[in-house]
Amino acid sequence: MGGPLTREPPAPVKRQLRQEAGFGCCICGHPIYQYHHIRPFASNPHQNPDDMMVLCPNHHTEATNGALEEPEQRHHKLHPFNIERGFTEGQLKVGDRRVVIRAGGVLFVGQGVKIVVDGEALLQLDVDNEGRLHVTLDLYDRDDACLLSIRQNEWITGDPLAWDIEFGSRWLKLRRKKRDVALFIDARAQPVQVTADLWRRGQNFSITPDSLLFNGVVKGIGFKDVELDSVMLAVDTTRAKFSTAPDPTPRRQGVT
Repeated sequence: MGGPLTREPPAPVKRQLRQEAGFGCCICGHPIYQYHHIRPFASNPHQNPDDMMVLCPNHHTEATNGALEEPEQRHHKLHPFNIERGFTEGQLKVGDRRVVIRAGGVLFVGQGVKIVVDGEALLQLDVDNEGRLHVTLDLYDRDDACLLSIRQNEWITGDPLAWDIEFGSRWLKLRRKKRDVALFIDARAQPVQVTADLWRRGQNFSITPDSLLFNGVVKGIGFKDVELDSVMLAVDTTRAKFSTAPDPTPRRQGVT
């Protein structure tokens, strides 16, 4: 006999819910999302996709708190924003499995892990078998407090009300309330353009449209016109070492 159900939906259920929602929030189409139990899990544990839906963190909070009543939730489940507007493959589809990413002065060739501190991937960009971009991101502040965590477009932790999140067809921007951009991904053309401000354990990667600058165990490392094929930027604070290193899974198949 299996153990008790957990709140985390199994992978096949997640996949079905993403597909029926057009890979975004059923209400607004947001490409960063969570999985919501229309029939509350707490009172009746289940993983029935007929009683579940994909929602962005803000709409998930509203639904959980009762601001969206069940009939309204089910209406949006049956009429998902992306499907109704022709974005059946989602709004972060790049089309090309061999994605090329420009981060300031660095051209990353291929999907996978891009920036690592002490073995922890702060930024990872993958492409699934249908050419949809999947974002994995951990954002920390200067004091090493975790602000948010995203795993393959699923919002795992972080207060969504603390962020100004914008998106459109093939682009995504996350801004803090101070209006400074924490992450901007523009996949409307190749190479995909990425800007970000990433912190972890006193290590900072500042990526602007024109430069990538690292300050941490070593100071003021800048990159200009560098191409990295299946390679990531890695920091080891225990050995005070900054280096480039092979992506540990550079030749993997697209995520599912």
